Amino acid sequence: MKKILFLALLLLLSDISFSQNNAGDSLAVGRVCKIVLYNGFQTEGKIASRTSDTLVLSTEITNLRIPVKDIKFVLNSDVELSDYLEGDTIDTDNRKATYVKQDTTGECDIYFSGGKKLTDVQMVYENDSALKVIRNSESRLIGIAGIRKIVFKPSAPFGKGYLVGSAFGFVLGFVPLAFSKGGGHPDISGPGVGLIVGLVLSVPCGLIGGVASVLGSSDDVVIFDEGLYAAKIKKIRFLINKHKD
Repeated sequence: MKKILFLALLLLLSDISFSQNNAGDSLAVGRVCKIVLYNGFQTEGKIASRTSDTLVLSTEITNLRIPVKDIKFVLNSDVELSDYLEGDTIDTDNRKATYVKQDTTGECDIYFSGGKKLTDVQMVYENDSALKVIRNSESRLIGIAGIRKIVFKPSAPFGKGYLVGSAFGFVLGFVPLAFSKGGGHPDISGPGVGLIVGLVLSVPCGLIGGVASVLGSSDDVVIFDEGLYAAKIKKIRFLINKHKD
């Protein structure tokens, strides 16, 4: 009896480990899904096996050998392809975004195969085959496989540089005088004098900081190969976490 219980426990732990290892994997063996290729072909079935470059999809009729590089979308069987269409605009979707603000990135431009482009959109990670993009409180899903380039532009570099430089200038003028022993004639020391000098220095230091920030800022550009692969998914997730608002 103890041996049976022990074997059952091992099987349970093995099943949990397998599930965790496949969590978030859109091409996990055993998944029932709908697969769409770049040439427009789509089919539905169960993933029977998978290698680094090919998967076998078991349909009601036959087993299909599908090159991974040719896969554009991997969707749940109840999802319609129209929800994942890539377009030049989001404004025609008329669907309100349902997302958590802290999960979104700053604005970026996304370039696709074939020259299509989405400008000034925010991204939310949806799963390992699709992203949600948002603009003007409207959203749509796009396939990761077709993304060729993502460009994040620096957000208000002058303003951020000005704040840093201004704070530095204020501290530079305030601290030495506010905490000085004084005693000179005239006595130029104390918190009041330090406050005035700090405010005076904060303006030119802020301007210097703003200009330096603009000159030193640059676009964050990442270029991808076409297709859906692990390194691309990992890099996009990193970009989203890096540029979250």
